[in-house]
Amino acid sequence: MKTHHIDRESPVPVYFQVAEDMKNRISNGEWKINGPLASESELIQQYGISRVTLRQALAELEKDDIIKRSRGKRSIINKNPKQFIHELKYSLVNGRYETDSQHPMYAEILELKIIPQPYDFISEALELSEGQAAIYFKRLFYCDNKPIAIGRSWLPQDLVPGLEKDGFINNSLTQTISERYHLNIVQVDDILETVRASVSDSQLLNAAYDTPMILIKGLSRLDNGRPLECSNTMWLGDRVRFSLSFSKNGERFKMQST
Repeated sequence: MKTHHIDRESPVPVYFQVAEDMKNRISNGEWKINGPLASESELIQQYGISRVTLRQALAELEKDDIIKRSRGKRSIINKNPKQFIHELKYSLVNGRYETDSQHPMYAEILELKIIPQPYDFISEALELSEGQAAIYFKRLFYCDNKPIAIGRSWLPQDLVPGLEKDGFINNSLTQTISERYHLNIVQVDDILETVRASVSDSQLLNAAYDTPMILIKGLSRLDNGRPLECSNTMWLGDRVRFSLSFSKNGERFKMQST
């Protein structure tokens, strides 16, 4: 019987790796639509996991309507599973996140305040001098009226005076930066990591504690080279998908994310 490799050193939970591999096997036609899935005993042997872990994986597939489970019977592959993965369009230039018109996305501002003494890593990223303050804000992103991401950002206070009092135009940082402060962002550098959310963030996102998250660490710069925003945005790993492409610009390759 063929075995399927699980990376036990990965920060991604084992049950989630199993669920993703089973999705691929279903997509590749290994099991027939409207037909039965392999038995729990077979799957436990194939993946080398416990029955508890397998049932967590099956619960993920059932949640996405990929399979139908019945007590005492094999799971059945559904013909038309619901689509829970949202394709996000993300502009590296202006830092905006968008989905298609059928899946509207918006952000709720949870915190907005001055940080008189930012953490060292924030001061270094924003190139702040000693004694310079930062503006901190925290946002909860929604898609289809369900929480999908948590964003935390820091800005140099001198570049956005009064932001903590006046707030955002239409809850949009991009619109506020452009229309109120007349600043021009020309570069955003991002780092993507797989992490796990804290207990408090999991509660905000209405997600299980061990749900894998996609963390995007970003740093945007203005046309004069000065850093404007240092950000950390955590996305529910089982709800979004990012695709990356590269195009040659002169002698260098430029990355785009959609």
